[in-house]
Amino acid sequence: MLKKLLGKLALPSIDQAAGEAFKRGDTVFSYRFHPSPSPRNQDSDIAKAIMSVEEIGWKLIGQEHQGEGLGRFVSLTFRRRESGVPNA
Repeated sequence: MLKKLLGKLALPSIDQAAGEAFKRGDTVFSYRFHPSPSPRNQDSDIAKAIMSVEEIGWKLIGQEHQGEGLGRFVSLTFRRRESGVPNA
């Protein structure tokens, strides 16, 4: 029962969340990236995470490191890449 509840509460990976925001037509996408070496964590490598989001059609416009210890995270902000404009 607890496992089912935790599964429902699990946050989508960064590329899943970015894909949903892109499909909705959002112009800005923001995500709190919690780096963790845990095998259960789908987002453990920030460079790979940023690349996967940019492949969807987003451009990283800001990042801010926050928190300490186990509570640390990076706030990532992306802007929708303008169609037809490389590296926009």
